[in-house]
Amino acid sequence: MGAQTGRAAFTLIELLTVISIIALLATLGAGLAGVASRKAKESAIKGELAALVTAIENYKSDLGQYPPDNARNGRNANPAVHPLYYELVGTYSTNNGSIYLTTDRAERLTASEIQSAFGLGGFINSAVYPQKPKSYLRDLKPRQRREIRLPGANDIELLAVPVDWPRKLLDQSPLRMVTTDPRLREINPWHYVATRPTNNTASFDLWAIWATGRVVDGTNELRFFGNW
Repeated sequence: MGAQTGRAAFTLIELLTVISIIALLATLGAGLAGVASRKAKESAIKGELAALVTAIENYKSDLGQYPPDNARNGRNANPAVHPLYYELVGTYSTNNGSIYLTTDRAERLTASEIQSAFGLGGFINSAVYPQKPKSYLRDLKPRQRREIRLPGANDIELLAVPVDWPRKLLDQSPLRMVTTDPRLREINPWHYVATRPTNNTASFDLWAIWATGRVVDGTNELRFFGNW
């Protein structure tokens, strides 16, 4: 009788074992990809935090004070809404200080809008053309500066964290108290306090809140990155 050349088929148990191994590997791969994505976002936030701290300290070194925040009655009114963008990129002052333009001419604010948005009479890092204010932030990407509408001020630029606020958590958005627009609530602004800061009492508090997308003990995980 000739030698048997046929190969025995996989048994049902062997097939189920292979399928289980493939499913396990896929689950592990997805988990590792999620960890890598979170690490990359965390690294981006930390990098921008360090760059902003350096810019703010350089501003202080040149102008003798830290950039103002949203100060009203000796307290910071809203750490998420502040003039850091305008102070760090610089503005031109025209019409005897009644109008301010960013140096790229892309943004225009009146003194009344500045008062309404930030409780300030104008910007410190400002110059009258042809003099030019110093820029402490260069090559800002579109996601690093975001526009928001406020009562009495149509277009306000904010420095934003490079990770948007998740749509499913809009009721916890840092901007929930100033806008009902869901698109604007997705903006994740940097928080800044220079008026009586809590953590760095001799300088300023700067921090970001990141909703990681993970659920821990039944609640959504929030991570805080600050200069303290």
